[in-house]
Amino acid sequence: MILNVQNLSVTFRSKGGVVQPLKNICFSLDSGEILGLAGESGSGKSTIANALVGLVPWDPGGSYELFGEKVNPYKKKSFAFVRRKVQMAFQDPYSSLNPRNTIFEIVATPLLANGISGANAAEKTKKMLDLVGLASADLNKFPHAFSGGQRQRIGLARALVLEPKILICDEITSALDVSVQAQILHLLNDLRKELNLSMIFISHDVAVMEIIADKILRLK
Repeated sequence: MILNVQNLSVTFRSKGGVVQPLKNICFSLDSGEILGLAGESGSGKSTIANALVGLVPWDPGGSYELFGEKVNPYKKKSFAFVRRKVQMAFQDPYSSLNPRNTIFEIVATPLLANGISGANAAEKTKKMLDLVGLASADLNKFPHAFSGGQRQRIGLARALVLEPKILICDEITSALDVSVQAQILHLLNDLRKELNLSMIFISHDVAVMEIIADKILRLK
């Protein structure tokens, strides 16, 4: 077991009142496994993903173990550890990419943020682009030059360039047509084998989930 989550609860408070989208959620993830998070809009799927990477705070009482180490992604030391092990690909393959940056700048940003630059960054970026099915000639292009499916591949390259062990895919096929969805699902399976990845795959589409997931957690 590489990920163990116990009693994950998240509460949002505002002037309009209190909302608790998640209450005492428990699940685990094994090495090389794909866990599906299925459910309708508003059921808390993306909130789980955001909690795991430190974008929203947990309520007290929950626990989070990553590779046997108890972590708190809201503390600096734990956050750095989580960021190396867990990365996320987002739903909208266009708005999640900076339109002013080239593909090289987008994919290489996590490397530069972690002190990897120069020839090493260039080599890793080219290798990752090749893994997701894009050419090194695309490095100097901008996001608007690509289709939705190609932009999703760019997002995957950025998420994977630090060689994480867990990839969270948040509705990454929902904005794509059926044929492109199939290509991305096939790519994810190839990446799982090539990089020995574990994944959390979020979707409201149970049919898509049944194709790719080893086990499914349904939220209501």
